[in-house]
Amino acid sequence: MRAKGFSIILFFILLVELVDSLHRSNFPVEFLFGTASSSYQYEGAANQGGRGLSIWDTFTHRHPDRIRDQSSGDLAVDSYHRYKVLLSLFSMHEDVSIMKDIGFDAYRFSISWSRVLPGGNLRGGINREGITYYNNLINELLSNGLIHSLSCIHNMYTNIFSLNKNLVYPITTGLQPFVTLFHWDLPQALEDEYGGFLSLSIDFADYAELCYREFGDRVKHWITLNEPVTYTTQGYTNGFFAPGRCSKWLPFNCSAGDSSTEPYLVTHHQILAHAAAVKVYRDKYQISQKGEIGITLNSPWIMPLSQSKADINAASRALAFLFMEPLKSGSYPVEMVKNTGERLPKFSREQSLMVKGTFDFIGLNYYTATYAANVPCTRENQTMFTDACVFLTSTRHGVQIGPKAASDWLYIYPRGIEDLLIYTKEKFNNPVIYITENGVDELNDNAKSKSLEDSMRIDFISNHLSYVQSAIQNGVNVKGYFVWSLLDNFEWADGYSVVLLLAALYLFHPAASLNRSSFPADFFFGTASSAYQYEGAAHEGGKGPSIWDTFTHSHPDRIADHSSGDVAIDSYHRYKEDVAMMKDIGFNAYRFSISWSRILPRGNLKGGVNREGITYYNNLINELISNGQQPFITLFHSDLPQALEDEYGGFLSPQIEQDFANYAEVCFREFGDRVKHWITLNEPVLYSTQGYGSGGSPPNRCSKWFANCTAGDSTTEPYVVTHHLILAHAAAVKVYRDKFQVSQKGQIGVTLNSAWVVPLSQSKEDREAAYRGLAFMFMEPLYSGTYPAVMVNQVGGRLPKFTTREYLMVKGSFDFIGLNYYTSTYATSTPCPRERPTAFTDACVRFTTVRNGVLIGPKAASDWLYIYPPGIQGLLQYTKEKFNNPIIYITENGIDEVNDGKMSLNDRMRIDYISHHLLYLQRAIRNGVRVKGYFAWSLLDNFEWTAGYSLRFGLVYVDYKNGLKRYRKRSALWFKIFLHQ
Repeated sequence: MRAKGFSIILFFILLVELVDSLHRSNFPVEFLFGTASSSYQYEGAANQGGRGLSIWDTFTHRHPDRIRDQSSGDLAVDSYHRYKVLLSLFSMHEDVSIMKDIGFDAYRFSISWSRVLPGGNLRGGINREGITYYNNLINELLSNGLIHSLSCIHNMYTNIFSLNKNLVYPITTGLQPFVTLFHWDLPQALEDEYGGFLSLSIDFADYAELCYREFGDRVKHWITLNEPVTYTTQGYTNGFFAPGRCSKWLPFNCSAGDSSTEPYLVTHHQILAHAAAVKVYRDKYQISQKGEIGITLNSPWIMPLSQSKADINAASRALAFLFMEPLKSGSYPVEMVKNTGERLPKFSREQSLMVKGTFDFIGLNYYTATYAANVPCTRENQTMFTDACVFLTSTRHGVQIGPKAASDWLYIYPRGIEDLLIYTKEKFNNPVIYITENGVDELNDNAKSKSLEDSMRIDFISNHLSYVQSAIQNGVNVKGYFVWSLLDNFEWADGYSVVLLLAALYLFHPAASLNRSSFPADFFFGTASSAYQYEGAAHEGGKGPSIWDTFTHSHPDRIADHSSGDVAIDSYHRYKEDVAMMKDIGFNAYRFSISWSRILPRGNLKGGVNREGITYYNNLINELISNGQQPFITLFHSDLPQALEDEYGGFLSPQIEQDFANYAEVCFREFGDRVKHWITLNEPVLYSTQGYGSGGSPPNRCSKWFANCTAGDSTTEPYVVTHHLILAHAAAVKVYRDKFQVSQKGQIGVTLNSAWVVPLSQSKEDREAAYRGLAFMFMEPLYSGTYPAVMVNQVGGRLPKFTTREYLMVKGSFDFIGLNYYTSTYATSTPCPRERPTAFTDACVRFTTVRNGVLIGPKAASDWLYIYPPGIQGLLQYTKEKFNNPIIYITENGIDEVNDGKMSLNDRMRIDYISHHLLYLQRAIRNGVRVKGYFAWSLLDNFEWTAGYSLRFGLVYVDYKNGLKRYRKRSALWFKIFLHQ
């Protein structure tokens, strides 16, 4: 009936794999998943195919002011013409094909009464074109099941989803049609002839029999009416819906009606029409056609505002007014009879017998919940809204019952669906139930890119399904779930002003329009890690301590949760499990670092080579290659052997150049026959500034006036260390090129940290400040052999100089550049400090994430990480133009969430982050940037340096409290779909 659908990706995953802890296999084998629609909202073709007018055709054209956007369903979403499985030249899926591709196994739709009987009754003739249309639709549905002897799954999705071969999936012959006979679009001819459902003459049983006869050989689930109470209250109490009737004393400008009596009369006649249609089906068709028949009721959950007896009784009365009782017992609830008196029609004995038990199943449309408080019954101007003597509210003690969606009436309360199901089970002898509608809406603001990001809908659906499953476990006889709705459509009085984005998300979201085939065939997709953050086994396998081992144990107060990487996520022992996961998702590369002190426990050759370490990395590399994963190896990722720090101060000494080259040569010799991509250093500037500028990371050196460091000089040491890092890099590259590259046929490069820097304003000063901010990222020496002129000018004598030998060795010392991109910032010029200059101030730039009071992008969990996807394209274009279009790999890109102690697998923000960054990356490739690969940070949650385990960057959740068990987040499943398209 109402708003709305949800993310197609969610149902892809739910129906075959994992949505958080909820699987398709958590539901009964025969459980049906589908979407719901109605003819007036979907079909269009109002004046085609012999269709007669309905009251909604008349209402929208006569009272366009009653529709929010003054629209109509004349065209709707043109499902009349677009229902077939057709793939156009541009591979635009049509409606049934979309349902098939998602994995639904049922579709609920309504028949337009006036399309099969234009005059509303048999006397007016049968429209064979209408019969043909619905026959074609039903046949198309039945021939397009997702799980047709499992052939579609195996042919299309086995590689994507790795179906559990041990599970039994339902075998269907197609998308099962659930047909609603009346979804509010009464033929106008019957409204004109005798007032429609105001008259007991209503020709519903004849219309129903026509449908059974024409379609019942294939339709096994019939729904007589959709939400009879809504049709009554909206059409005859306030006049908001067709036929637009209400009392003149109401301020709704109705031309005729009686809000105190007509709603009850119309509901009474609907119940009798329903019962008559059921009787026809049971008497003439059910035995031969072997189908079922029921009704769909609107059903918010209603809770007492307080625990007072009066409010508890009020909630009970409000539920009683939802009209289930007559179908069970053949009579109205006692509360209704008492409160409405003579205005409520009575069933004759014959009618009571006909109505009682007239359902094989009940359809429940659940969207929202509300509180009920007792109020005095009104004696004047009585209506169905006041007769229950209840005040309905969404607020208790100033707190809303749940978040509000776009519609004024829709507050999100997932638990209500279970409460309603349990209530229905206990009150009405546990009938068979289908959730025939459930969904949430957002406003149609015509901003496609924004509205396609419907994480609220994903949460809404997945949370409601969790409560449906809980109800099933508690014995409720729920047999199916239909989301509203497959497509954006005409939403009654809201017109097209509120939308759902189910098929639209599938077709137009960057994550859907962009897939693996959008990138070059030789493009690498992988994830990145580092030894200290992943391996653990700090004291196993002959490993020597690193400066991070020392730092975390000497200064646990410097780590957010006082943790360490002693165990990390135990990839040292679990690497086979992790590699299998990479393969299953579809990655073809893995970037990891070698622990220098695991190979050379003392940091140099004099201390000996640790063969256990060599064996571990050989095993890891072999495991990767045998599973289709190309190893990208980083030689140094911040974890310097403590022995070298103790011996000569690590990278403060030029001696490091030779020891690093020797360490690199061991790695080239031992692993280079299989490793074709080497990265010497990870983010050398970050190692320098954090370890020697602020002292926030090991070896924890800085000036005493800067922070709580025991030693250091923040004005000079960061530059000395960076200088030696560059020389060590160049020396390692020289060894590789001189001794190994020709025979091993590999490539070598370096990974740089690389925020994109945007001028705060278009002033010359701010543009130059942004340029300086980028210049201080140290790419220039590798390209030209010298530091940027702007650095030399700003830093002066504190910046070391390259000798001629060093210049020649450094220049061009890369086959590719790795860029770690996470965020962007604004830069504005600021005066250079004359006292206590540091690497943080020497650029004479102030960095900020705010311009004109607006953040550069949404903030992630980390204080420094603001989401700005265009920055990755800006950085790539800059690198291309500035440095002669080098080969580039995005060696890290990712986003974090806070570790709040709860298992959270619903990381929609990460999916949006990655998909949008990939979109801008692809644009850069189209613009000629030579990007050859993309590595997400990271496969697994891990030890995040000084944040410890308080942040989670992984595509896979690691349960730190329960044996480091891995659980895929939704982003891992998104990647699986993306990489197999």
